[in-house]
Amino acid sequence: MDIDAIQTLFAEKNTFSNVVGIEITELAPGSATCTMVIRDDHRSPFGTVNAGAIYTLAETAFGAAANSHGTATVAVSLSISYLKPATSGTLTAKAEEISAGGRMASYSVKVFDDAGELIADVQAMGYRTKKSLEELV
Repeated sequence: MDIDAIQTLFAEKNTFSNVVGIEITELAPGSATCTMVIRDDHRSPFGTVNAGAIYTLAETAFGAAANSHGTATVAVSLSISYLKPATSGTLTAKAEEISAGGRMASYSVKVFDDAGELIADVQAMGYRTKKSLEELV
């Protein structure tokens, strides 16, 4: 399965990310970039972007990067640190593969606001199954 097919698969089948408004803007083996335009329904009672919306953006970037090799990969753990509140504009999550060997792979995901300020820092680990993405669709 090539990168374009994987990107199309995620755009069409990752329905929760679609509901939240996340778009995969770049995808390459071991890396992905996703964006989310901040909407009113992303806000917490305090007017900032809800932590769950930021987490979903970061998890989507991780999932796209982890599956970019064509092997079905699922999340084992994501540890997120929220560093600065976001209130408007577009958030961008950039996921990069740090280490991959055997069934486990480690990723770093950084979430930025429009000004390039770091909003959240994520360490993620994925488990690579024995199935190709093509087998699952």
